[in-house]
Amino acid sequence: MERKKSLCMVASLLIDNIFDTDESSVEEEEFNVQACAEAAGDLPREKLSNILDYEKTIHHMNDAEFKSHFRLKRGTVEVLLEKIGPHLLQLTSNGESDISPMKRILITLWILATPESYRSVANRFNVSKSSVYRALRRCVDAINSLKVIKWPEGSEAQSIIDGFKAKSGFPGVVGAIDGTHIPIMAPVDYQGSYINRKGFHSLQLQAVCQHKLKFTDCYVGQPGSVHDARVFRLSPLGQEMEGGTKLFPTDGHIIGDSAYPLSKTLLTPYRDTGNLTSMKQTYNFKHSSTRMAIERAFSHLKGRFRRLKYFVSPDLEFVVKAIMACCVLHNICIDQNDLLPADVEFSSPTGDSTTTMPQSDRCGKAKRDAIAASL
Repeated sequence: MERKKSLCMVASLLIDNIFDTDESSVEEEEFNVQACAEAAGDLPREKLSNILDYEKTIHHMNDAEFKSHFRLKRGTVEVLLEKIGPHLLQLTSNGESDISPMKRILITLWILATPESYRSVANRFNVSKSSVYRALRRCVDAINSLKVIKWPEGSEAQSIIDGFKAKSGFPGVVGAIDGTHIPIMAPVDYQGSYINRKGFHSLQLQAVCQHKLKFTDCYVGQPGSVHDARVFRLSPLGQEMEGGTKLFPTDGHIIGDSAYPLSKTLLTPYRDTGNLTSMKQTYNFKHSSTRMAIERAFSHLKGRFRRLKYFVSPDLEFVVKAIMACCVLHNICIDQNDLLPADVEFSSPTGDSTTTMPQSDRCGKAKRDAIAASL
């Protein structure tokens, strides 16, 4: 009798695989293969109901296990629940879903933290795929409503300047700017526009961070083929800086690589043609050491939210929102001192720093020369 039940379960899993045309992942297929083998008696049987009962196992995880799965500490998740729980609870009371706010949050974190398919996540949390979609979208909107990515002003800006200078000796730095590519599936329209110089489809994320790696400005959505300098010009930050809006304290500035236009408020390195003076070499070294903050911030972002390593969704508008939500969560984690291990994967952003340098203005050149002379 037990054997017949096992064979029936094998047949059910195989039929699901044949007729389910939704997205799938390596992890999901590996699970199905293992489940079939266990049911047929080919492998030592483990807890086959583990995925269906996964929500129950969460309560028995220690703190390290919880963070390894959801990429946030329990305390950080509880803070997030306090911030967006009332909004999610309102949705539940309106009859949209009977899923609790905490469960919605855990589903969302799992999706952002892993490349697992929606069908597999639905099985894991014992809900329907449509409930997973709704939970993710509602949570992303709620997270993005939090005002935690803010441009520094007053004493906060001065604290950031002091923090950067203490780390590398470079004066006046309010933030480090760079861009990174978020790999995506080929969109339905204008596919060529989304192919970056490395040959894959992507959306661009431009961000500025402070010395503690917290984002102070994020702009996401431009196709992968657009140059960093143009992304900057199209961004609200770039337009504000061009319009002369006072975003910086006296002698304050952000720093970026050579893909960006040199100006009084955006300092770039000297172009190295092999004959730089020692003064300019020192400037470039300290500039690079300071700018490393944004590269580390991106590495922590992608190391925590591994969905950003390849986002599978035909809805680009939602992908943009989800990327921004990851940036918001990144800041919340830093506020809660919820850091990743020191050995988190580190890789430089795939920007356009090797391309032709944009035009520079005279004030920017003069300021750069003055700083180089003072270092």
